[in-house]
Amino acid sequence: MNRWRRGRIILDEIPEAAMWLDYAVNKFYAAYPVWSDDDGGWHEGVSYWSGYLSKSVWWLQIAQSALGIDGLRKPFFAQVGDFPLYVAPPHSPNIGFGDLSHRPPNAPAFLEYFIRVKGSQPDGAQAGYWRWWSEQLGGRGNEGILGFLYAANLPPMPPAKAPTDLPTSKIFRGIGVASLHTTLLDSREDVHFLFKSSPFGTQSHGHNPHNTFQLNSYGEALLTTCVYRDLHGSKFHYQWAHSTLAHNGVLVDGAGQIKHTPAPHGRIADFQLTPEWDYVVGDATEAYGGRLERYRRHVLFVKGEAPILVLYDDLAAREPATFQFLLHALSEFTVDPGQQRLSVTQPKAGVTVRYLAPAPLAFRQWDGYEPPPDREFPNQWHVEASTPTKEHEVGMLTVLLPYRTGQQVVWTLERVESGTAVGVRATEPKRAWLIGFRKPGVIGRAALAGVEFATATVVRPLP
Repeated sequence: MNRWRRGRIILDEIPEAAMWLDYAVNKFYAAYPVWSDDDGGWHEGVSYWSGYLSKSVWWLQIAQSALGIDGLRKPFFAQVGDFPLYVAPPHSPNIGFGDLSHRPPNAPAFLEYFIRVKGSQPDGAQAGYWRWWSEQLGGRGNEGILGFLYAANLPPMPPAKAPTDLPTSKIFRGIGVASLHTTLLDSREDVHFLFKSSPFGTQSHGHNPHNTFQLNSYGEALLTTCVYRDLHGSKFHYQWAHSTLAHNGVLVDGAGQIKHTPAPHGRIADFQLTPEWDYVVGDATEAYGGRLERYRRHVLFVKGEAPILVLYDDLAAREPATFQFLLHALSEFTVDPGQQRLSVTQPKAGVTVRYLAPAPLAFRQWDGYEPPPDREFPNQWHVEASTPTKEHEVGMLTVLLPYRTGQQVVWTLERVESGTAVGVRATEPKRAWLIGFRKPGVIGRAALAGVEFATATVVRPLP
């Protein structure tokens, strides 16, 4: 009996079966995978990527075998394993943004289905990398009856392939996430800057505010985002975890972004990825409920033996306001207001943060959660660096200097500015850089410290 006759028996004997089938097929084509983008991104994070896709493989296989529908032709599935590969490399201390992402990654068994099927299709060149990622995390695929059926009915597994020839960074444009690395091979050797500014808004499990980030370095979580959840919708979850105050973002007069909204209040406005440096810009102007005329966070990540990240926050308020720049960590910060500097360390790595503001900032540090969760989570420390007076516009420069324990590099940092650009002259014993950003509204060529440039940013080695 062929597949069509078996299906006809169900349709003939159960009156509602035709409606069920019609609903399922139309729902899949119209909406699923609802939280995804064409680059393989998943708005709700790796934890919920795993949860949703573990259910989808059953439908995808049945739709193919019983109905002749190849659901994997949707663009998302051609890159379905890229999201965990880039957000949670082997030995990562966490899995990025989204509820429950404070946990280290694991290798889900369902990924075997995508590796087998996509690896045999013309657009499945990435499948070998997904297998490598899974095996690095101890994944063995499916066992028992399902493993037997996969081996009997699906194409063979493609060879595992380490991502040595892939770009080390990727932008998931539809969900507004940039994952920037020095290497994808091992988080213990990597500096990983993860950034969000999303057209999906801050709804559902992908609640992290726009223009926020986290920093992992050499296997340690250094500047953390709040993705703890006791109960969905609890006071802690909605009032603290969903607030801008709980993330590495910016407050305006002490107030953050609109919480838990599907409104597309963020976007990746520009980016450029190269082997030597990465550049990304997030626009979160509309996320503050009309209090801002402009908010673009520029990030320039210069790689190499001594990585350096420069953040340029270009802020303009409708009415003069103070601005608070927030950072969070799993241990207490050492704060030096006189040097406008702070640092935080973990056993294997640390990060020094230098603020190069137009005027000295005021610092405040505290720890814990308000309101507290109903279950125990690792404690977090919070630092707020605030502008001293109300201003209409601020061009804020923040420099992040991650390092391995015992291998800290001493940098000399100087804010440089002209009428058309602002940036940093950064010098360490082996090299010096000019890292600059075009100011808003500048037309034509910009100039900074004697260097002219026609692009949005300049990264120039100095003699």
